[in-house]
Amino acid sequence: MLTDFSEKVQKVKSLIDAKGEIVIVSHHNPDGDALGSMLGLYHVLKLYGVESSMILPNAFPAFLKWLPDSKKVVNFFYNPAKAKALINNAKVLFAVDFNSPSRLEEMGQWFDKATGKKVLIDHHPFPEPSFHIAISDTDVSSTAELVYEFALELGGQDLINYNAAISLFVGIMTDTGSFSYSCSYPRTFEIAAQLIQKGVKVEDAQRRVYNTFSADRMRLLGYALEKKMRVFSEHNAAYISLTRKELVSFNHKIGDTEGLVNQPLAIQGIVLSALFVENDGYIKVSLRSRGQFPANKLCKEFFNGGGHINAAGGKSFHSLEETEKLFEKALHQYHNELTQE
Repeated sequence: MLTDFSEKVQKVKSLIDAKGEIVIVSHHNPDGDALGSMLGLYHVLKLYGVESSMILPNAFPAFLKWLPDSKKVVNFFYNPAKAKALINNAKVLFAVDFNSPSRLEEMGQWFDKATGKKVLIDHHPFPEPSFHIAISDTDVSSTAELVYEFALELGGQDLINYNAAISLFVGIMTDTGSFSYSCSYPRTFEIAAQLIQKGVKVEDAQRRVYNTFSADRMRLLGYALEKKMRVFSEHNAAYISLTRKELVSFNHKIGDTEGLVNQPLAIQGIVLSALFVENDGYIKVSLRSRGQFPANKLCKEFFNGGGHINAAGGKSFHSLEETEKLFEKALHQYHNELTQE
C-alpha cells in the first residue's frame, strides 16, 4: 500500500465532508473493472452518507447490466446535456480506472474544464498531473481492489455492503481474467475472501459475466479463431483482426470482443497477442502479453497507447491492413525480447 495512502484518503474525506455534488467517471469502452470500481465507490459513498452521480463516455457491455444500480449510470454519448451539467456542477469528481482525461474521449474536454476537485483512484502506470489528489498504485490487481482499500480507510467494513461487494468483486475478477493473471498478491485473495463474506456468490458472478453470451458472439469467437487469427511462431506472437463488415455480419454488440485478445495466449509458446478491431476513423488496438514482455511499451511506440506491462491498448489511424503490417514490423523490432528464455 502507498506510504501516503492514509494521508490522501483523509484529504478526500475533507472534500466529501464539505458537501456538494459528487460525480464518478470512468473511461471510454468501460470494462468490468471500470464499471465495478465505479459502482463499488458509489455504494461506499452512499453508506458513508453521500450521494453521487455516475457517468460513462459510452455504453458498457450487456453482461454487466445485472450489477446493482448500473441503470443509474449516465451515458454521455446518449445524454450529453445531462452529463455535461453534472460535470460542470460537481464539487468533487472521482476518476476511476484511467490515468489520463484522454481516455474519456469527447467527454474529456468537459472533465478538463470542470472546476471541481478531481480525485484519481487508479492502478495504471504514469498518471497524468490532471488530478488534485491521485491515489495511484500499480501494485494492485485492479482499481476495484484499490477502491476497497479506500473504503476501509474511509470508514471500515461498515462501508462495504453486498451491493458494493459484488461490484468490487466483479471488478477484480474481470481485471484478473478470473484470477489467472495480475493477481500474485496475497492481499488480492484476502480482499476477495472478505467480499465473499459480504454475500458474493462466486459461481453466480462467474456465470453472469462469462456464461451469458449470445449465440452470435460465440460464432464470432469461432470465426475469429478459425479465419482471422495469424500466428507468428518465430516471434512467439499472434494477432486477430476484425473489420466492421465482419462485426456487423455477427450482429456485434458492445462487449462481444471482450476477452478475445486473450485467446491466442492459450497457444503454447505465445508471449504476445494482439486484437485489431475496425472502428470509424481508427483501429482499436488491444495487446496482452506473458511474463516480462512490455506490451505497454510496444503499444506506446507503435499504436499511440499504453497501459500495464501485460495489458495495453491504443489506436491506429492507418487502415486495418497497414495496422497489421505495422504490428509485424514491431514483432521484428522486439524479436529478441519475445524469444528470450
